[in-house]
Amino acid sequence: MEPDLNLAIQHHEQGRFDEAARVYERILGQTPDDPFVLHLFGVLVHQRGDHQNGVDFIRRAIALAPHQAAFHANLAEVYRAMGQFESARRCCQRALDLEPNSPGVFNNLGLLCQAVGQIEEAVAQFQRALEIWPDFALAHNNLGTALRQAGQIERALFHFEKALEFDATLSTAHSNLGQLRLERYQREPALHHCLEAVRLNPFFAEGHNNLGNVLRELGRLQDAKASYLEALRLNPELSMTCNNLGQANQEEGNLDVALNWYRKGLIQDPNSARIHGNLASLYWEREQFVEATGHYQQAIEFAPEFADAQHGWGTVLYQQGAFDEARKFYGEALRIRPDFAIAHCSLGTLFEEAGDLDLAENSFRRAIHHDSAQSGAYAQLATLLRGKLPESDGDILRTLAANSSLSAGKRASLLFSLAQVDDAQGHYVQAAEELFQANSLAAIDRTRRGLSYDPRQHDQFVQSLIEAFTPDDFQRLKAFGSTSIRPVFIIGLPRSGTTLTEQILASHPQVFGAGEQGLAGKTFAALPELTHLNLPASACIKQLEGPLVTEISRQFLEQLTKWNQPALRVIDKMPDNYLSVGLIATLFPDAKIIHCRRDLRDIAVSCWMTNFRQIHWANQFEHISGRFLAYQRLMDHWMRCFPGKILEIDYEETVVDLEGTARRLVNWVGLEWNPACTKFHEQRRPIRTASATQVRQPIYGTSVARWKHYLPALSPLFAQLETVKPKL
Repeated sequence: MEPDLNLAIQHHEQGRFDEAARVYERILGQTPDDPFVLHLFGVLVHQRGDHQNGVDFIRRAIALAPHQAAFHANLAEVYRAMGQFESARRCCQRALDLEPNSPGVFNNLGLLCQAVGQIEEAVAQFQRALEIWPDFALAHNNLGTALRQAGQIERALFHFEKALEFDATLSTAHSNLGQLRLERYQREPALHHCLEAVRLNPFFAEGHNNLGNVLRELGRLQDAKASYLEALRLNPELSMTCNNLGQANQEEGNLDVALNWYRKGLIQDPNSARIHGNLASLYWEREQFVEATGHYQQAIEFAPEFADAQHGWGTVLYQQGAFDEARKFYGEALRIRPDFAIAHCSLGTLFEEAGDLDLAENSFRRAIHHDSAQSGAYAQLATLLRGKLPESDGDILRTLAANSSLSAGKRASLLFSLAQVDDAQGHYVQAAEELFQANSLAAIDRTRRGLSYDPRQHDQFVQSLIEAFTPDDFQRLKAFGSTSIRPVFIIGLPRSGTTLTEQILASHPQVFGAGEQGLAGKTFAALPELTHLNLPASACIKQLEGPLVTEISRQFLEQLTKWNQPALRVIDKMPDNYLSVGLIATLFPDAKIIHCRRDLRDIAVSCWMTNFRQIHWANQFEHISGRFLAYQRLMDHWMRCFPGKILEIDYEETVVDLEGTARRLVNWVGLEWNPACTKFHEQRRPIRTASATQVRQPIYGTSVARWKHYLPALSPLFAQLETVKPKL
């Protein structure tokens, strides 16, 4: 019998649960009242997830041998797994009565305290176990997990390493150490320990989960998903693994699949701060800010010290233009977790847009200091410094960009930044090569995320606008629009000088620049709901009634007041508002519209060089030229519909005669001249566009006729633009 029992124990300890169970059952078939085999079999049944039968077997063992402290201690573990904490505590106390100096019982008592959130008491119990048995590897591991929960990361690392020093085969310690190394951006050591964890115990579900985390960080998303699915096969109740599968699919752009995994995780654990936080990030990616905010709020309610949720909520606020509030959340995230590299990046972006360029650089370098492989920080640093980027940073940037294991989106971001550096240094051929790669990768990334651009759909939309908004419609409704001249709308193609124009006007003390709010576009998209019609928004125009126009314009003005109350003029600088000119003129017949124009070849080059988040048409020549053609067709229509209502400002003229252009702008919006408008670069208002750095400098002419540097590479695009008039 003894050889059979030794074989069963060997199978059991090495995670071969099926083989161990068969041997235990064979022994019990011969000696059904062996308390030691009953006890071991009960532990095995519990480890396989059948906790109630585990209780039954261990209670039978205790009935036969009531003075075995280990039996009571392991029964406590099963009760803990079942959430029956008071029963577990009574079992631990009974074990201590039988064996007052049992390190195993103190270890189990620590686990119980940990389960009910008594972290300090858990630490104390694990320490008592180690005072009795300093080489107790499992207690070192468990103390490490408790210290990690308490935020004592260095001490946690020490005890995980101690656990492996005393037992190099302890798979849980390898897994825990690997996960903690990963969170400290030590990816290669993390991979080693997580691989070792599943090698030592292939049936360790949590080990496969943590290995998936490392693989996901390394960009090996398919391998990561395979590890997560293996973890769920071994333990279908791992809610955090559902969350991690959601993250992997979200990184691949499979947002619907990711959403399903997050929801499945929340069904299993509705109070999980991490799952709520990641679900919020998905809603943020879809620009569903209300839903994102709700889940970030829940995440912070469940875990106030959850740095990721603090940072995520800050990002939602930033996206909505609430910069001061965003900065507070970023600061709170960094208070909780000072080495949080992504939060340092986000804070750097805020500093850059506020014009604090030294602080921005410092933040990006802090991110790199904490995570030397932080591709986003290097990309932002390069875009900020451009031609002034140190050569050593450029070398690292090129190495990162060449890493094929990075996602298409991350590599595209790095290559766009490299091109900005090479362009600033006059290396135009090299910049063009990087931009071809960057745009190709960006297009792949957008396709994966379901964000592909359909030029035919856009052409149809433009045609519907031309048909919906006619001079007759305007005459029918203009009497119901607001007479306010407070709103000012700056429109044009991206990179046409809209940011510069806004900055010039916003330097006037009676003007507030609200940035790219896009309220007109949002209002247009809401027309089916506002009119209660099941029609496309453009088709609702013919059905608009005067009282509704009055109400919409009133609500629009209320929003302007929220942005800024005292200013006489409030600017909505959304380039794409050129699509909404008809609605703007209907709601505000007297409002001033400023159309920014620029040589289309320079706009095309600038768009092709910019890593846009929300613009999906700038990666392919045909999409760029087609977009420009549709834009010109629509602007021609608006100029016919609203003669004399749109001021056209040419970028090239602004560069040559800044004061003359500034005076035209100030006069157009009906204000007295103020010389501050020629000192726009001294303004410290936040600017959220790719032009943020440029408009912090005095006006310069180097961006005029920039297209000539790229004539050899972009001649096919320029040839396509010859069909578009008039700025060419």
